[in-house]
Amino acid sequence: MTVDVQRLFFALWPPDEIAAKIACLAKSMDGAGKAVPQDQLHVTLAFRGRCNTATRDALIETAKHLRVPSFELSLDRLGCFRRPGIIWLGMSSPPTALYTLASALAGENFDPQRYVPHVTLQRKAGPVGAHPVVPMRWPVREFALVESGTAGVPGSYRTIATWPLA
Repeated sequence: MTVDVQRLFFALWPPDEIAAKIACLAKSMDGAGKAVPQDQLHVTLAFRGRCNTATRDALIETAKHLRVPSFELSLDRLGCFRRPGIIWLGMSSPPTALYTLASALAGENFDPQRYVPHVTLQRKAGPVGAHPVVPMRWPVREFALVESGTAGVPGSYRTIATWPLA
């Protein structure tokens, strides 16, 4: 059976050892929110939303032909999005290659002023207090197209395809 609509996004998935460190940090936060499970920790590159099969196939074709060099993220700062109640871990200085990749995958929807690359640590959380962050170095070697939920309805994640960075 073919799914006509999928809720899709492009993402970076941390290596297991980095994901474990991020998960420990998420559980130690004082935001009184719900920690994101370790297997769901990621950086969203481009949220594409509800896509039909033809759009999904076009996204896969675009991703196949991208040539962006691998890069490293230095996760070293905490932040929060107050209205949705999200505490996140991000970067003081995101690398240019991250923006290049996100822009290529988002297409005309990309707005570098609004793009805040981050890993969500907690949901339904209050503001984050002062909390020291030991910088985590994450070597990024690939990116993925991910489905969230089924039939266009939000839910668990399923990786559709991954591609190496140059």
